[in-house]
Amino acid sequence: GGTSAASPGIAGIFAQLYHAYKQLNGTSLAPAPLLKACLLNSAEDIGNAGPDFTYGWGRVNALRALQTLELNRYLSDSVLNGSFKNHTITVPAYTRQLRVMVYWSDVGGSPAAAPSLVNNLNMTVTAPTSAVWNPWILNTAPTVAALTSPATRGIDSLNNVEQITLDNPAAGTYTVRINGTLLPALGQRYYLVWEFRTDAVAITYPNG
Repeated sequence: GGTSAASPGIAGIFAQLYHAYKQLNGTSLAPAPLLKACLLNSAEDIGNAGPDFTYGWGRVNALRALQTLELNRYLSDSVLNGSFKNHTITVPAYTRQLRVMVYWSDVGGSPAAAPSLVNNLNMTVTAPTSAVWNPWILNTAPTVAALTSPATRGIDSLNNVEQITLDNPAAGTYTVRINGTLLPALGQRYYLVWEFRTDAVAITYPNG
């Protein structure tokens, strides 16, 4: 355990994902932000529900990250300041959990800036019922109670990665909106990934 074991393990998984992306897309070099989003969104949640300051996004699941690439459950786009982009995701029946994540590589900012985020995007997911969902956010107040409290839903203006999960979502078309909330530069490219969790059993070892 510890970072001395985790770092080479994650590096090895990234190498495998790079290789897989190249096989799936010819000689294309995989965008690093896309692979990071695949790993974060597909991680097995541990600790408090959603992200937390102890386990981050959870325990890595390399197979699910690979399947995000294999099943083309990702896209890349860009948005301008003050504008938005809509993307649709068709959720199949019997989905136990829908996971959607947006990730972007932020430009370098001033070390003294507060917050340090330069380009801010905001994501929402709208269900077929017109219900609108915000991403998970954490309480950053410097107290034990705040830092160990479960994540809540809200507008995230601190991070360059946002995730929305919906348990037992109804089948249908969901709309993911990416808002260019604060973009001092000309615009921002982002990567959107999604995943459907089901109760189906899949044998992966030793035959599969």
